[in-house]
Amino acid sequence: MLEAKVVEIGPEAISKDDPLMILFDETASVQLRRVSVVQHFIDLSSKKRNLKNLKKISIDNQVYEIKHIGELVQSNMEMIGHATLFFEPVPEEPQHSGIYLEPYKLPDVSVGSVIKYY
Repeated sequence: MLEAKVVEIGPEAISKDDPLMILFDETASVQLRRVSVVQHFIDLSSKKRNLKNLKKISIDNQVYEIKHIGELVQSNMEMIGHATLFFEPVPEEPQHSGIYLEPYKLPDVSVGSVIKYY
């Protein structure tokens, strides 16, 4: 399991009109932090785990089933802790850095929230 704690939420990171959440680790630039949820990985070595086998993501007590993991998610997570979580059906051409989740409802997230990838 990969586990991270939310350490910052940018002022433009969450929009009820946009069913997505952009994640980065602490290396994100000031511009990216404005639109991102910044996560701190509890165990940095776990960032190198094979993410292709993931089945679920939980944010605090909200559990989501993974429907699709884009081809760039593995390398992006290893390098910059980046993925975009989409809370919508998988489109015909999914985003390469996206993880598509169900149910299609944005989670409640706050500084201190725990994100688990398993």
